[in-house]
Amino acid sequence: MGFDVSGSSIAVFSSQQKTDGLIAGTPRGIRSDEFLLQTPNAISSVEQGLPDNAWIGLNNVDQSVAAGGGPTLDWATLFTPQDWGYVLLGASRGLAVYWWWPFAICLWGYFGLLGILTRRPLLAAGLAVAATFTPYTGWWLPSFTVGHAMFAAAAVLGAWMVRRTRWAIALAVVGGLSGAVFALALYPPWQVSLALVIAALGIGFMLDKRIPWRRVAWTTGIAVSVTAGVALVWMLQHIQTIQAVASTYYPGQRKTVAGTGSLETLLSAPLNFWMVGDAGTSLGADGRVGPYANLSESSSSWFPLPVIALGIAGVVVIIVRTLRQRRAVRGLGSKSNPSNSSEVSQREPVWMLSLVSAAILLLMAWTLLPLPDWFGSVTQLNRVQPSRTSLALGFAAIVLVAVATTVRRRPQIWGWPYLLAASVLTAVITVWAAERLPWDTNLVSMKLVAVSGLVLGVLFALLLSAKKPAVAGVLLAIYAFVSWAQINPLQQGLAPLTNNALVQELRTVAGASDNPRTMVFGDFFTVAKVRAAGLQSVSGQTAYPDVKLMTALVPEQEKLWNNYAQYQWIPAAAGTPAVITRVNGSGMTLTVDPCDAVIAERVRPAWAVSETPLDATCLVPVTVTGGEKKFYIYAVSMR
Repeated sequence: MGFDVSGSSIAVFSSQQKTDGLIAGTPRGIRSDEFLLQTPNAISSVEQGLPDNAWIGLNNVDQSVAAGGGPTLDWATLFTPQDWGYVLLGASRGLAVYWWWPFAICLWGYFGLLGILTRRPLLAAGLAVAATFTPYTGWWLPSFTVGHAMFAAAAVLGAWMVRRTRWAIALAVVGGLSGAVFALALYPPWQVSLALVIAALGIGFMLDKRIPWRRVAWTTGIAVSVTAGVALVWMLQHIQTIQAVASTYYPGQRKTVAGTGSLETLLSAPLNFWMVGDAGTSLGADGRVGPYANLSESSSSWFPLPVIALGIAGVVVIIVRTLRQRRAVRGLGSKSNPSNSSEVSQREPVWMLSLVSAAILLLMAWTLLPLPDWFGSVTQLNRVQPSRTSLALGFAAIVLVAVATTVRRRPQIWGWPYLLAASVLTAVITVWAAERLPWDTNLVSMKLVAVSGLVLGVLFALLLSAKKPAVAGVLLAIYAFVSWAQINPLQQGLAPLTNNALVQELRTVAGASDNPRTMVFGDFFTVAKVRAAGLQSVSGQTAYPDVKLMTALVPEQEKLWNNYAQYQWIPAAAGTPAVITRVNGSGMTLTVDPCDAVIAERVRPAWAVSETPLDATCLVPVTVTGGEKKFYIYAVSMR
C-alpha cells in the first residue's frame, strides 16, 4: 500500500499502459464491476468530500447501502475498513488499501481459526494462504466477506477457550465487531452459505472440546449482541434505503431454487492456470453458452471432490468406531476399566468432522439436486444461488482436512492406496470439467490439465494422510498463490484515469461547479471517466430506483426500472417520451430527450457529455476534447 500498488484493472482505459503505471500482468475485462463502477465511484466520492448521498445513476443514493457506492464519512465507515484508505490517504492510495485489506484480513482470519483447530502454526499458515488465494477470490473478490467471517469465528472460539474472563470478554467483543463488518457486507449468497458452515464448525468444536455451556452462552451472547447492536442501529438509520432495495424485483425479491448449479464449474479451480490466458477469453465464444460462461462464474475454490468424498467416508468410519468404543466402555463399566474410559474421553474430533461433512453434503445437495422450495425457506438457502456455493464449499473443504490432521487413529480408508486412487480420479474429473466448460479446448493441453488436477488431489491427500501435514500445507499454499497471482495485474496509481483527456478536461471545466450532476450519452467507459473526474453521472449504474422519478419518467415500464440496472443513455428527439429497452441482464438502454421535463425538474443536471454532437435547446456547447476520440461537453440550462 505504501508503494501505491493495487490489482485494479483500470489500465484498460490507457493506450500506454506501462507508462500509466501497469507494473505487471494483464488488466481483466471481466473485472468491469471494479474498473467501471467501484473504482470510479470511489474516486468521485473522494473528490467531492465523501458525501453520504450522491447521484449514481437516476437516484440520489445512500452510498452506505448502495451496491457500488463510494466511501463516506458516515459512522458506519468504521465497519467498512477497506474504505479507510480513501478517507485517510486519498483516492490513489485508498485504492491500494481497498484492494489489499480484504486479502490481509482473510489471511489473518483463516490463520487464527485454523491455528485454533490444529495447534500447528506452520500448517495453519499454509492452509490460510491456500484458502485465501483461490481462483474464486481472484475473479470474484469476495475476500472481504469471508475474511471477516473467519476473523469473527476465530475470535469467538478463542473466547470459549481462554481461561481469563477479561480476555474472553475482549475476544467476544472483537468477534462481535468483526461479525458486524460481515453483516454489513449485505451479500446473502456468501453470508448465508458461510454462516451455515461456521455454525456447524462451532457446534462441533464446542462438543468435541467440551466447552462449558455457560462459557459458550455468555461469550457468544456478547458477540451476537455487539453484531446485532451495530447492525440494528445501521438498519434503523438506513431503513428507507434498505426497504427500497428490498422492494426491487432484482435483487430485493430474488429467490433461487436448488439444483441449478454446475458440477463442472464447482470442480474448475485447477483450470485457472489456463483460464488466465487466451483460453479463458474463449468462454462462450463458440456459442455454447453453458450455465456459467464467464471467467468469474466459471471459477471455483479448491475442492478436489474425490479426495473430499474419501475424507467424508473416513469420517463415517471414525463415527462408527467411536460409537463401538463407547458401547464397549458401557458394557465393561468405566470403574472396572478406567484405561478404556480415559481413551474414550480423549476422543477424536468427531463432532467437528461430522458436522462440517454434513454442511458440505448440504451445500452440494443444494447446488446439484432439485430440492423442494420449503427446504430452501427453512435453511435460508433460497437466498444462495447454487452458482455461489463455491466460496463456502472451499472453506469447508479446508476446515475438513485441517481437522482431519488432528485425528490420532486414522481410518484405513485414509491410507495411500485409497488416497492415490482419489488423486488420480481428481485428475480425471478435472479433464472432464475442462471438456464440459464452454471454452476452446484446442488452446489448452489436456495433459497439463490432468497434471493440475492430479497435483491438487495429491496435496489434499497428503493432508488427509497426516504424513508431514505442514509440508503439504506449504506446498498447497505455493500452488494456490501461483495460480491466484496470474489473475489480476499490478497497477501503480490512478494514471490510466487521471491522465485521460476527457477526465482532465472535465476537471478543468466543471471541477469547481457546485452541481456535479452530469448526463452521459455514451458507453459505460465514458460514464466511468465522468465519475473519475469527480462528477456524478446520472447515466450508467442505478443501484436502486427513485420510484417517484421513474414513475414520472417511464410510468409503463416498472418491470424494467424497479431493479438494479445499468442504463446507457441514447439521445431522443425533442418531446419524445423516454423508453427503456433491456439489452441483457441488468444492462438497459434509456432513450431520452436531453431536455426532458422530468429530468429537468427532478434531476436538474448541470452538465452533459456525449460521444456525438447533440442538438437540444437546453444544451450550451462548452468544449470538445481532443485526442483519439472526441467528446462533446455541454452546460445544461433548463430554465
